[in-house]
Amino acid sequence: MQLDEAMHAALAAAGLPGAALSPPIGGVVSPIHRAVENHCCLATGEGSDPVFVKRRHDDMAAFITPEHVAEASGKAGELDIAPRLLHADLASGILVFEALGAEWAWGHIDVLRRPAILENLLMAKRAFNKAAPLSETRSVFDLVADYRRLADAPDVILPAPVLTVAAAAVQIAAAIAAAGIDTVPCHSDGASSNVMVGPGNTVRLVDFEWARQADPAHDLGTVLAELLPFDGEALLAIEIATGKADARMLARARLYGAADDLMWALWGFISAARSPRKHVEFFKYAEWRLLRARTVVEGPHFETWLRKV
Repeated sequence: MQLDEAMHAALAAAGLPGAALSPPIGGVVSPIHRAVENHCCLATGEGSDPVFVKRRHDDMAAFITPEHVAEASGKAGELDIAPRLLHADLASGILVFEALGAEWAWGHIDVLRRPAILENLLMAKRAFNKAAPLSETRSVFDLVADYRRLADAPDVILPAPVLTVAAAAVQIAAAIAAAGIDTVPCHSDGASSNVMVGPGNTVRLVDFEWARQADPAHDLGTVLAELLPFDGEALLAIEIATGKADARMLARARLYGAADDLMWALWGFISAARSPRKHVEFFKYAEWRLLRARTVVEGPHFETWLRKV
């Protein structure tokens, strides 16, 4: 296969000629979002530890830039909050990482809500905020606009509530811009499966496909939207992350969470229409993310949060 040949070439460049490839990790987007953007597998060379290899799927080319992924992944690995990037073949979009052992498991919402693990997750995100600036600078609002343009075609089915949430996202963007924004490197991905949990409640962040310079409240917002739907527990998480249970930060994070959910909903609707991988339930995932965004923008606190940011 052409893909296997490209992977073997990348592995040889990484010092693992002739490495054996495992079967690919099955891509699934619902109920867990895992191995969807990339073809993922393990590779083992003679006398060496396994490595993790991934290559962007062709149908994700409109969304993912390998150079940006490699840059963010490399910086996160250097901070010891993510697996180390061992080799990047940017021409083929193949990245080779150190592989985490069998003692590490994909994150699940019930596990990530545990206080010790949640604190470690928030601290890992904060550590990445202190990395050197990233090249990708588009905000979540920029991506929503970009994805709306991609979706502006007869083949993409957009449910009517997309228009309502998109109009609310314009209000959110204006309110946050008026309040001012300082950007830092952000993981910008709240999916629970993009957190690995290991011994002693340790965590590692994975999948930096959407990492970029962003408002740190956006990073918080993705975590709160995924894990903490109730504001009392969300304020406790904000206190862990920032040192203060700040109602303004809660408002800003909740609004960012809604914009992020809209972005992913658009991604899902576009992918449902155009990806050849029809076994992946992109549309179902998109409807869920859209529903989650609607709970914010159609909820009782929306106008109050707009005023608080």
